[in-house]
Amino acid sequence: MRRLNASPHRHDRFSTRRLAFLTLTLVSLGAIFAGGVPARADALTEANRHYRTGLAYERLGRLDQAYTELQLAANLNPSNAAMALAVGTVASHLGRWDEAQRALEHSIALDAASCASYYELALVYESKNMDDRSLENWHRFTLLALDDTLKAVARKHIAHLETHL
Repeated sequence: MRRLNASPHRHDRFSTRRLAFLTLTLVSLGAIFAGGVPARADALTEANRHYRTGLAYERLGRLDQAYTELQLAANLNPSNAAMALAVGTVASHLGRWDEAQRALEHSIALDAASCASYYELALVYESKNMDDRSLENWHRFTLLALDDTLKAVARKHIAHLETHL
């Protein structure tokens, strides 16, 4: 009968490497589940996948699915202004004004030169009867917009809102 060496001091290179690997794996998993940093690159890749899927759903008119995917993307990459803009735009199309407002304000905080964010936020403020804030965003939009047709649309909104103030 073969006897196993049960000595606690016996280590070979294989078991030491395996123990080190398992320890690092457990530490990394613990950090991931605790909200740690090791998975940042994977999170950005996953965010981009959700973002592309959300945009595809939006083009297909499946706005609820688009909103869900875009929310996932924005949560995984909260420093991406385009993702916040997309969430805000879809939320606006769904009539979720508060969510749209939060997302669009966040988009502008990340990118103060986002013409599209000011446009969408002005529309959201109009929907919420927040005329002063809507006017402010329309004016910012006209300063940033390069397209004369879009500027004309903004001026019509401004004229309409100023008659109601």
